[in-house]
Amino acid sequence: MGPRILKSKRVLFDLTQEEIAKELGITIKSYNAKENGKREFTLDEAKKISSLLKLNLNEVNDIFFNSAISR
Repeated sequence: MGPRILKSKRVLFDLTQEEIAKELGITIKSYNAKENGKREFTLDEAKKISSLLKLNLNEVNDIFFNSAISR
């Protein structure tokens, strides 16, 4: 579910994988693997993406941590 949310938010903000990769200082190939759930984002990358895409806490949890938040 996380990769779909991330891609949806990226598209909603009209950003390409290339643009986000550039913001993160990584290659497009590396970003693609991360967006598709094949590699994990670093905490710093997660913070930058969260800010760029204005992610809420639930989205951050679903995308980067893939677990339920205790309420």
